[in-house]
Amino acid sequence: MDLHPQDYDDLVHGQSMVEQWRRSDHAVAVAAELMKLHGGTVPMSELLWAGAEAFLPRQWNAGRAAEPADAAAEVYDRWRRLTDRRLQRQRQAEAARAEQARQEQADGNKS
Repeated sequence: MDLHPQDYDDLVHGQSMVEQWRRSDHAVAVAAELMKLHGGTVPMSELLWAGAEAFLPRQWNAGRAAEPADAAAEVYDRWRRLTDRRLQRQRQAEAARAEQARQEQADGNKS
């Protein structure tokens, strides 16, 4: 698939909306707020920052971005919900494997 010449130029020369947002004061302020929410000096996960980059640049470009503290809180809440769901699925899978192992052991003891 070929990129449109304008898209190619934007990507190669760093003029995409995401790149422009990354260099903006808004992105810097959002990053600072996310760091506070995530524990201060603890590096935030790439998934957390990807969440910010997923929708904030479009809002920022349209002039509708929330204040950095509010935007960071929204991104952080979304990230926490995703993380909680991932951990819940992981626990459920572990419980299912443990139950299957118990069942197999019980079946083996009957023989």
